[in-house]
Amino acid sequence: MRNDSDPEPPRRRLSFPARTEAPVGPALDFTRRALAAWHLWEPPPDRPHLADDTLLVVGELLSNACDHGGGPRYLELERRPGAVRVTVGDRNRVLPRRRPTGPGAPHGFGTVVLDRLTTRWGAVAGHAGKSVWAELATG
Repeated sequence: MRNDSDPEPPRRRLSFPARTEAPVGPALDFTRRALAAWHLWEPPPDRPHLADDTLLVVGELLSNACDHGGGPRYLELERRPGAVRVTVGDRNRVLPRRRPTGPGAPHGFGTVVLDRLTTRWGAVAGHAGKSVWAELATG
């Protein structure tokens, strides 16, 4: 049993059933609640768009898991010193790759979004698929 003096858990995980559509609504609600519990919903002065950027990264990673990964398996948020780490696991072992972008290109901007909004990101293949993670600085 948790009481009000217990610290908030630094890691939260949301699992998804086997399906391919993006569970974006529940995932964004889950992310909002985690950021609020970690006192990151109200933006720090030096990162005024932290909450919005985190929601964009969650949406991007979930969409990619649906479009290229056979559907998301989980969303994990972790509060680390100086950062929030977002991880989405999917069902495909193929790692993300950069695609050509430019006028009229319908796809390929996901890595641009990650490069601009995060301090670093990467992917790891596992036996059941892969995990794509991204870190956003909290201050």
